[in-house]
Amino acid sequence: MRITGWSRATPAEAEALAALFQRAEAVAPVGMEQRAEDVQNRLVTLGPDSAGRTRVGRDDTGSVAAYGEVADMGTADDVLRIRLTNVFHPDIADDVRAELHHWLIDQAKQLRDSRGSARAVLGTRSAENDRAGRELLIRGGFALARHERDLALAVPDEPSAPALPPGLVLTPVDERYDELARLAHNEAYADSPTAVRPDQRTWPQHATGHPRFLPDLSCLVLAEADRSDNPVAAFLFALADGSTDTPTVVLHCLGTRAAWRRSGLATAMISRVLHRARSAGVRQLRLKVTDSNHPALALYRKLGFVESGQGFAVLMRQLTPEADEQP
Repeated sequence: MRITGWSRATPAEAEALAALFQRAEAVAPVGMEQRAEDVQNRLVTLGPDSAGRTRVGRDDTGSVAAYGEVADMGTADDVLRIRLTNVFHPDIADDVRAELHHWLIDQAKQLRDSRGSARAVLGTRSAENDRAGRELLIRGGFALARHERDLALAVPDEPSAPALPPGLVLTPVDERYDELARLAHNEAYADSPTAVRPDQRTWPQHATGHPRFLPDLSCLVLAEADRSDNPVAAFLFALADGSTDTPTVVLHCLGTRAAWRRSGLATAMISRVLHRARSAGVRQLRLKVTDSNHPALALYRKLGFVESGQGFAVLMRQLTPEADEQP
């Protein structure tokens, strides 16, 4: 399959992009959005600058057959983090893959230069079975960084009751704590070099403003005797999952600030979701966790989560002036 023309992605193409993502996910899953409203949300979250670093390829019938995206993921430890995304129709020609790869790298260099950053790191996903795509990335200087595990848990008939240490309380997500929840989220993920750490503009689309956000199945843990200026000790934001026929909830964003880790907060929040999910007709929970996060992976497996087969690999590459000669 060939591409006859490229253009910038627009919200009007959300339906066509969702159809492409669905087809690609069926053969090489990397966790892309598969509903038009989610694709629109993705494009909005990119912001005005990164939205210009998108590329949609159409075949000779006018159908969308390829998509590329370069996204600014913020700076950590003086290193600019850049996410590269490419999605193809399963029948796309290999040279189209190579062409889009080179475009992504060039756009990433331009983004780095526009931010005045001497150092940047690129991250991209690769399906576990996408051998050709993986080889292209490795030839371009990328190396395997980790595997993202997609785990699933059948909702039990009688889930355990949530329990918290004294001084902590489970509460529904409340707009009064919205900014504090964002700060808690970014602090909890501060030690993860590839995590999304939203600013005030992008936070709503990441959490409570997400089109599939489920307020009744989301929660916060508050510290009654606050140890800092922020009482939000932990958070769980749940989304409806429309990609399966089984009624499923995605634990989209689940984290605990460092001071309260290993105190049973994640277990309590998941137990609360299980209690409410059963009465809401939900039959399954899903979440993603990196294989390098050994404590979280061990906890989820202890709670009964199992591999769904929808995981993927993450590859990374340094992008410095010295590395600019790499393809």
